[in-house]
Amino acid sequence: MRAFVSIVRVTTRQVVGGRRWIVLSLLALLPPVVMWFSSLTLTPSASIDRYNDAPLPTLLLLVVPIVTLVVGSGALGDERRDGTLSFLLVRPVRRATIVSAKLAAAFLAAAAIAGMGGALASFVLALRADTWVTFAPTLTAVLVGTAAYTAVFMILGHLTSRAVLIGLVYVFVWESGISFAAPALANVSISRLGLSAYVGLLPESTPGFGALTEVLGVLEPGAGGAVAKAAGITLVCVLIGAFLLQRLDATSE
Repeated sequence: MRAFVSIVRVTTRQVVGGRRWIVLSLLALLPPVVMWFSSLTLTPSASIDRYNDAPLPTLLLLVVPIVTLVVGSGALGDERRDGTLSFLLVRPVRRATIVSAKLAAAFLAAAAIAGMGGALASFVLALRADTWVTFAPTLTAVLVGTAAYTAVFMILGHLTSRAVLIGLVYVFVWESGISFAAPALANVSISRLGLSAYVGLLPESTPGFGALTEVLGVLEPGAGGAVAKAAGITLVCVLIGAFLLQRLDATSE
């Protein structure tokens, strides 16, 4: 347990060290800023609809993916490319523990930054419409999306030095384009996994609820199912990461 905590602490400083956390935090402020200026003259009902139409997609399709890409891809990848991963591997720590600790650190850092943006966007909506109806669903969607994205990008960052470029192509071409053009591909879209958690916790009487269910395509809304799928993705990535580290052990012998 002590090794796990130590790795989490050191990795957290690595993935959001320097000015990186400032840049990512500024990005996370985009949804509340969009919400503030886009709802200045709207009624409470229209403000809720606008939240679901602009700040929420900005959060789930832009902020969460980019924050997790930057943080997650560096959790293992930075150490491997800097040549410091070998110092960690010589310690008597299970490989799955190392990967789990790295993932936990990246997840906590990314969730804190992206969650701040989601919380502030819901706060702005509360000022406009006097309702916190989106607060818990938004944070749940952020946590689900962050967990799945971070796990996938952590493995990608370990495998290639071009993880950020590949991740950006995935986010802007696949997530924001192809998967929305073909509703049948919703099941392999991480952003819509977070959206399904959001819709699952949102009252059906909420303005814009019907439009959100259409965006889900073939994916059924439900927070429980979304959390289970995100947990499954996380577990698979931890196992893959442990296997990759074991291969490094074998090749270094």
